[in-house]
Amino acid sequence: MAYFCAMKRSKYTFFTSFGCCALLFAACSPTNTRTQEESDAAAQLTCARQLLADRNYSGARDSILALRRNHPTAIQARRAAILTLDSIELMDARDSVAVMEAELESARAEFERMLPRINGQTNNAYYVQQRHIMALEQRYDELCAKVKFFLRKIDIDTRENAE
Repeated sequence: MAYFCAMKRSKYTFFTSFGCCALLFAACSPTNTRTQEESDAAAQLTCARQLLADRNYSGARDSILALRRNHPTAIQARRAAILTLDSIELMDARDSVAVMEAELESARAEFERMLPRINGQTNNAYYVQQRHIMALEQRYDELCAKVKFFLRKIDIDTRENAE
């Protein structure tokens, strides 16, 4: 019986010392790990910003999403990544607005050349073009609203990060 009690104490002592070592290791290691993770995330963020500068929006977006997935504890890099992701969306929307504006002007010019009636008959192509222009205008307005949204979001996020 005494042997059994001594054995329990030795196991208890072993687990206690093991737990203390684990706590000591955990207390020392995360700062080094967090620093490494922040630097890795910062490197990935720099890569995403370079892709953004090259107007590779899908690659930059994928890089930011990979940063969020691979570096969950890199808080500073993730904060900066939010602004970068908003900038990606903003620039993508601005490019889409420019393309949509050109397409809309082309459709309007073609519409101006059409007549609503030809020889007293209704010109179906005229009305089809009119509906097409209305759909393009709606899409253009949606893209403009998206640009305004991201401009406001970037402004708010910048103010929050400054505080």
